[in-house]
Amino acid sequence: MRGALLATQHHEGYRSMSAFIAAAVMAEVQRLETTYNGGQPFPQVSAKGGQLGRPMGE
Repeated sequence: MRGALLATQHHEGYRSMSAFIAAAVMAEVQRLETTYNGGQPFPQVSAKGGQLGRPMGE
């Protein structure tokens, strides 16, 4: 991941690893929306909404 970012950031315009990761995540979100939600955005969920895994520390 770091190699891809460093090798291409001057071509792609990513200013940070966070920007690179955010773009990758949003591409996957858009794929999922297209596949499972008719291309529409999924409903928003608060940061504390839903259970995404085992609580940390357990």
